[in-house]
Amino acid sequence: MQYALLAYSPPEETDRATRPIPEALATRLDRPVVAGWARLHADESATTLRNGERGTLLTDGPFVDSKEYLAGLILIEADDLDGALAIAEDMLQTTRPGTAIEVRPIVEARLRGA
Repeated sequence: MQYALLAYSPPEETDRATRPIPEALATRLDRPVVAGWARLHADESATTLRNGERGTLLTDGPFVDSKEYLAGLILIEADDLDGALAIAEDMLQTTRPGTAIEVRPIVEARLRGA
């Protein structure tokens, strides 16, 4: 089963795109259980669309106002939630203090015509 690990980081002064990935984390990302991953630019680079009563509302920045921001997304393969949590905990050990990893199962569905 596939799971998404949503990595949330505390605010920082530099854009993650200019900071190298720590070697310990890079090693953990280079494993057979990791199906893919993406490192995101700072939250100020986001644009959010929201479906409202009067149509689509477009705003600059993330929709959620929080001290933490979504820093990246990692797709993994695990037998069950316990396995996914173990992988997430292993990766969390290589991150900065204040980092959080949310684990969510991926809905396994195909689009029509695909």
